[in-house]
Amino acid sequence: MFSKRASGIWSGLVFMLGLATITGAAPNGAARDLSLSLIPRHAVSPQAGALASSPAQESVRYRIPRAVFFNEVAGRGLLVRLWINGFGPYTFALDTGAGASIVSPRVAAEAGLPVKQGTQNKIAGLSGVPHREVTSEVRAASLAIGDRDNALPATGTVLKADIFPNDIDGILDPTEAFWPLGYAIDFPRRELSAFDPALTPLRSWQGPGEGAIVPWVREPNSRRPYVLLDNGQRALIDTGSEFGLALTDPAGGYDRRTSPSGRAVRDLGGGMISARRVAPQTVAIGSLILQRIPTDLVSGAESGSPTLLGRAAMRPFRIKFDPISRLIEIAPVAGAGER
Repeated sequence: MFSKRASGIWSGLVFMLGLATITGAAPNGAARDLSLSLIPRHAVSPQAGALASSPAQESVRYRIPRAVFFNEVAGRGLLVRLWINGFGPYTFALDTGAGASIVSPRVAAEAGLPVKQGTQNKIAGLSGVPHREVTSEVRAASLAIGDRDNALPATGTVLKADIFPNDIDGILDPTEAFWPLGYAIDFPRRELSAFDPALTPLRSWQGPGEGAIVPWVREPNSRRPYVLLDNGQRALIDTGSEFGLALTDPAGGYDRRTSPSGRAVRDLGGGMISARRVAPQTVAIGSLILQRIPTDLVSGAESGSPTLLGRAAMRPFRIKFDPISRLIEIAPVAGAGER
């Protein structure tokens, strides 16, 4: 259930969680810190393509991609069809928390993606344990979504990593791939669309009646979308996560003996974490109150990871991301019902 905030009181717990990190040396020496959630692939239906009724729009600067459908599959994520350098279609998961798009070695080889020299990274999971293999940055000349000619304006950072099961092709970070365009993820309608923020920007004073427009908070060297909860804590909007509200357990690190009620999970680097369902929480984002959000405490997460708002918290909403004005609109969709 959601409502407009009346009192400015937030009753949630204050902890932090992160899904994964990728760190390494870029050409300019900047370290990467990327959050992501891996999910098994589910076959993307032909309907998960470009919307025939939504022709590409022309802005002053860019050709805006046509809107596309995605499939949301329980236990798998938001899945779209993607073409890379004209090769595909591949099945990719939309992950706003990734900070970069990631492809499997098989896709990199098929699409002819050359490795950028001097760019080596390590992927680590929630536990902070790094994956055994080095991750390379590759060059992608073009990306298209939904159908082969529905080009995205940018490729952004693309990493090659052998971290996927055989039946998933990669992760697409829409912030990086749509840059500098804005984009909207409409959960009830299962639609991903783009807009030119130079022409139709979000304005903080023009918020939706039942929703809110809030600042897009960023970290140094990252465009991942954080919002501020009304207790001042940052929360990462992460469509790659099945969690609602994910918080680190104050008890500390993962211990199978002390986490009997938790769901044991092996993360990307091979470390172990545990997620334990607790009572639903209420959080406020700007003037919007999200009530009874499914909440998990995670044991064994690396220190300093962010609070997480995943798909279970976002399903009633259309979320619009304006990277130029650095604003995020969260608005309930008419007819979608309440949580």
